[in-house]
Order: sequence, then C-alpha cells, then structure tokens
Amino acid sequence: MLRLSKHRRRGLKIGRHDTGQEWKPGEPLRPFGSEESDEGDLRRVLEAYMPGAAGRLLKGSVCKYEHTPDEDFIIDRHPLHANVFIAGGFSGHGFKFSSVVGEILADLATGGTTSHNISPFALSRFATA
Repeated sequence: MLRLSKHRRRGLKIGRHDTGQEWKPGEPLRPFGSEESDEGDLRRVLEAYMPGAAGRLLKGSVCKYEHTPDEDFIIDRHPLHANVFIAGGFSGHGFKFSSVVGEILADLATGGTTSHNISPFALSRFATA
C-alpha cells in the first residue's frame, strides 16, 4: 500500500509546452494564474479527456525555458576546438532525450562519430552569411 506523508497531496500533474509569455532577465517572473489561459487551457483538456481528474487546482507554477532560436537542440563539435563537443537547447523537454544525447556524446568523445544523424542539430545552422 502506498502511503503519503500528511504534507503531500494526491493529484495529477499536467502541463503544457508552448511558447508561453516572453521573459527578459531582470524582469519579475509572472506567477501562474496571471493569464486566464494558464489554468483554463489545462482544465479544458482535463474536462474533455480525464473529467475525473478535473478537480480543484492544488498548485500552479511557471518555469523559464531557454532555447535556441529555432527551438531545436545543438549537438555538435566546437568550431574552434575539435576535442570539445557542445550539447544544448534542452530546456523544457530535453530530459526526455538525455539517454540518446548521452549516447551520442559518448560516441563522439570516444570514436569521433556517431551512428545517429545529428546534422539537424549542427551549430552552423545559425551562421549568418
């Protein structure tokens, strides 16, 4: 039997991954609920697909994402240092890819190549003419 301490609440965690509100360093982070859509959009999904879970909101929070201009990852060799590899742009959903990114980086570090096609993640895609 699962027992939760009296300080933990039972519930469902749901979130959304989208562009959200733009934030700039130094500005205060607007709290969850400052936009009607914060809870409203999630509640509509719950009511449509999991109505039994569409109860009272227990907690809401926001997070900051930092990502590349095209919102895709960077996995590449450093342009000036051939023995350095770069991996970034994983904010928000990158944890889901950590095992394969780790494998890719291990391949690159130990053999210089990987069997995975990493060309879409090249740093050069941001180079200006």
